[in-house]
Amino acid sequence: MFGIGTWELLIILVLALVILGPQKLPELARQVGKTVQKLRRTADEVRREIDIDGVRSELLGDPELKKLEQELDVRGEIRKAMGQLQDPPPLPGPGSGPGGSAPPAPVAGPGSDPPAGLPPGGGPAG
Repeated sequence: MFGIGTWELLIILVLALVILGPQKLPELARQVGKTVQKLRRTADEVRREIDIDGVRSELLGDPELKKLEQELDVRGEIRKAMGQLQDPPPLPGPGSGPGGSAPPAPVAGPGSDPPAGLPPGGGPAG
């Protein structure tokens, strides 16, 4: 303890008893005890705070946690669902549009020739 041996501590206590007297020494000992107790509590609190910060930094730096956050993007899923709940634009039906009536679109079935300008696979040329 502070590099003080048993004999040195005994000499300090005897000198304190002689200088302060028997009435003030117990009061001083109580004050020193309370101060040491407060210092220990403060040191324990500081250690706990440092440990909390260390755990927090470990969690924030964890790549598995970041991957899980991206997979479970709840806010993004809610935004996507809200966008799907919006009323879609009305589809053009018979009798709508500038000409009053739109001709039906040609449907190519299996074995039929592709429309002009498209390669035999049915996709755009390129």
